Amino acid sequence: MDDPAFDVGGGVALITGANQGLGFEMAKRIAHMPRVNKVVLACRNEQRANEAREKLQGLFADTSFEVMVMLVDTEDTTSCRDFGAKWTAIVNAPVDLFLMNAGGMGGRDASDIMQPSGSTRIFAMNVLGHAEMFDALSRANMLSPKCKVVYVGSETAVGMGPFPKPDLRDVDNIAAHISNTYNDPTGATKIKWIGPGNMGQSGYGTCKAIAALYFSALARKHPSMKIMTVSPGGTRGTNAHAKSGWFFGNLIPFMMVVFGVGHPLAKGAERLQYGFFVDEDPYVSGAFVASKAIAPPVGKCVDYRSFKKTENVFGDEKLQDAAYEAVRRFMR
Repeated sequence: MDDPAFDVGGGVALITGANQGLGFEMAKRIAHMPRVNKVVLACRNEQRANEAREKLQGLFADTSFEVMVMLVDTEDTTSCRDFGAKWTAIVNAPVDLFLMNAGGMGGRDASDIMQPSGSTRIFAMNVLGHAEMFDALSRANMLSPKCKVVYVGSETAVGMGPFPKPDLRDVDNIAAHISNTYNDPTGATKIKWIGPGNMGQSGYGTCKAIAALYFSALARKHPSMKIMTVSPGGTRGTNAHAKSGWFFGNLIPFMMVVFGVGHPLAKGAERLQYGFFVDEDPYVSGAFVASKAIAPPVGKCVDYRSFKKTENVFGDEKLQDAAYEAVRRFMR
């Protein structure tokens, strides 16, 4: 991991959802980069975050490398809006690498529970909180001019299995998805899978689709930075299915291991690592990098903005701008 090709222009990395799974794996990988001297684990559970910090710090006991913990909950937009001031007070150094990893399906009825911002809980934890954190750091001048931002995406954004294909058309339509006022005549977004209540999968893919569009638009507004969405693919060992009911939270991850559907955690983390440190197609600013083969989502990666099956959605700059404007309606 000390390959010069993976060198970093700066020394401070910020990772949300960093206490386990992909977040912790990426913290270890980023910490090995030649010029990184500080990794900040942004988590909502203080105990688990401190345990992760101790593990990570132990790997670098004989160096000046520093691991810090900052508490933030991406569901709580107030917490995210205040993050820039908090970062300035505690770290007071620009972010060079920002991995937006926190989120997940959110459990029962996560697509129905509303937040003070007016968005659903599942959208806040996956998208809105990260958008607010980026803005808060930007307002505080705590983003490096060449900051590299990777949002953790998903192939569910295009629809697969129990994840309905999102119907995204314009600003009002996208805002309706975010606020759960969208009325799908087919009932696709209201499907109840395995047991009573919405286990999160109905809204999860839509959140990831809106996020990919939003961050593509954001990249065009910050041309000196590298901002992109990268899916780790069908990765075993993540926490994305947590609180999603017995079927999605336990049986699906077990079946992925038994039947070899999906790839190991290290492979998923490698994709995210490439997002930061490889600057050639498909890992370019504004991209939505994900599996060419959607079922199962493993193997070769492509940029969904130019991939034939998805370019009409994710390559549409007008739709990207619509997603950007829709998300901003729910921000301060």
